[in-house]
Formats: sequence, C-alpha cells, structure tokens
Amino acid sequence: MFMVVAWGGVLCAPAARAGMFGCVPERSGVCATSGWRDALLNADAPGLIAPTWRFQTGRLNRSSPAVAHDTVYVGSHDGNLYALGAGDGKAKWALQTDGELASSPATDATSVYVAAGDGTVYGIDAASGKPRWTFRTGKPLPPPYMGWDLYQSSPIVADGVVYVGSADGRVYALAAADGKPLWSFQTQARVRATPALANGVVYAGSMDGRLYALDARSGKPRWTFKTAGNAQFPLGEVQSSPAVAGDTVYFGSRDGFLYALDAHTGAKRWAFDNKGSWVISSPAVADGMVYVGTSDAHTVLAIDAASGKQQWSFDARGRVFSSPVVVGKAVYVGLCDGELVALDRPTGKLLGYVSTEGTIYSSPAVHESSVYFGSDDGFIYAAR
Repeated sequence: MFMVVAWGGVLCAPAARAGMFGCVPERSGVCATSGWRDALLNADAPGLIAPTWRFQTGRLNRSSPAVAHDTVYVGSHDGNLYALGAGDGKAKWALQTDGELASSPATDATSVYVAAGDGTVYGIDAASGKPRWTFRTGKPLPPPYMGWDLYQSSPIVADGVVYVGSADGRVYALAAADGKPLWSFQTQARVRATPALANGVVYAGSMDGRLYALDARSGKPRWTFKTAGNAQFPLGEVQSSPAVAGDTVYFGSRDGFLYALDAHTGAKRWAFDNKGSWVISSPAVADGMVYVGTSDAHTVLAIDAASGKQQWSFDARGRVFSSPVVVGKAVYVGLCDGELVALDRPTGKLLGYVSTEGTIYSSPAVHESSVYFGSDDGFIYAAR
C-alpha cells in the first residue's frame, strides 16, 4: 500500500538535470553546480553555518537527498519519500511506502526512483508524487551478522535504465519507463552498496566481500574481485559504493582497506590499510585525489588516487559513515558527532560546519548554492 499526500503550491516542473547518490552514474561524488559560492568557508576562522531551513520528518533520516527540478527528494525511516522545495524546504508531496527508506532517490527528467526497505522499487512521477510503477525484489538474504546494516542500495539511472542492488543478493537492471526487469545478477549476500556505471559496465559491491563488474546490457560478469578480509570480518563485506574515475574503480570494505582496481580487468592497483577500521563511507574522486571516511579510525582521509598514499587526515572525533561530495574548494561530509563539515581540499583543514542534534549517516547533496542532508535528529537540512 502507498499513499501520496500533496501540499498546496506549484509543483515542480521537469528539468534536464538529474540527481542521484554520488552525483553521476560513475558515482564519483563530484557535483557540478551553477552559482556555487565558497564565501562562507574560511580555514583561518572556521565558523558555524546556520541552516537555511530544516524540515521535520517522522523518524531518522539516513537517506541521502537527490536534488533536481529545484526540488529536494529525500527518504526517511518513517517510510515517506518527500519532495521539498530546494529554496524554502516546504513540502510539495510525500509518498508513503511500506518500508523504511534508507535508500537515496535518483531522478531523471520526469521521474524519481527509490528502493524501500520492504524490497519494493518505485518509479514515481516527479511532479505529482504518484507511482508510475513498482517492482518487487525477492526474499531478503540473512545478514552475515547482526548490526550496522544501516543502508539500502540506492538506484542510479542512465539511458533509460535503473540499476539497483537488493537485500535478496541481486543486482537489477529495470526499464525506467515501466519497471520491467531487463536482467538480474545473483551474488552470495545482500547488496547494500549502490552500483556505479561507466563505459558500459556496472560495478556493484556485495556483502559477500566481492566487487562485481557486470555488462550493462546483459548483466553477465566481466570480472570479480574478492577482498582480503581479516580475522574479525573474514568475508570483507562491501557496503561502500564504488566510484569510477578514468580507468580505475575505488571502494572500501569492512576489512579496513580502501581498494583501487583496474576498471577493465579487476587487477588490484593498491589497497590503503586503515588497520581494521571499516570503510563504509563511499569514496569521492576528484583531480587525482580520493576522499573517504573511516569508522573506528574516526577520520576523513585524502588519498593520492595514483599511488594510494595518504595526503591528509581530518580528525572527525567519531565514526564517519557518510560519503563525501566535492564542490568548489571543499569536501563536504557528515560526521557521527552530528556535524556536517566543509574541509579544504588541498589541506583537510576545517572551513565551516553545520551542527545538528543527531548522528549524521546521510550523505550531503549540493545544488546551486546550497548543501542538503539528513540527520538522526529527525530533520532534513539545507545550508549555504
């Protein structure tokens, strides 16, 4: 069952610019945006940035927003997908699903796509919030162990196809127009990572500890890479979503490594050792640098993309599960201590921050001159 609630006002009109987790199908985390201003960011005197607006939902907010059509689309653990005005945070509509929404929506010119916690994938009219189609995935596989299963795979959309992972262990390709399955590929555990698409290949990580490179047209595997694992987590579960830049794919694992693989062959180029600290955060890659958060090491890192050598480390004072985005001179990422921070790209110095009352597992999205994110305090935030 689902229900659409619409609020008064003018609904959004379709536009060509799309939004999705990681900004682009390659999931690089580099967000092109017009009208961006870095005026409030200052490494010499980093200050508190007051929210432009905040919108209260019914529960935790671990979904990462997608912004398109001058609208912020974001899910909540209350089961609603919300469409909020990018400028004022006022609700345009809300679609009630039957599951928690820890998946981030993706958009194209006319539709929004999201995967709910009950295994249903939705294709939704962006203007009205009415479902155009639904697709039900299979029975969830058991988690490798209990705990920290915080996210659901988020859809990406490109060239009329929606790609998404599922708790049934499959990666699906669905027709964006009607939700009909084009192919599916079975892994050996839940797929919580968001796929990345580049050069006709879908890259998808699984909780079975593998990264799969699948042909985008057929779903047939081109290669498979197995993480090293460690004594505590021998599977080396992959929750971190891959990012593709050039001919390299980057992703993290619960075995504590950040991996760089040849995108064509799956050969390992390097692996950065976080000494057992999980890499749940999904990397962003820009201008020869990889930016990523770590769990027990409590850091945000900048790693040289070619060599795998650390360039700087920011002390986050707690776990970092949120995934960075890069825009202007800054890296934006949420921290488990409740702050959304802007870090200087060359040095890692703090430039500014937004403070909330809850843990931030949501990853930020940017649009024009604003950054948007959710918090476990029950609010969706915008700041500029």
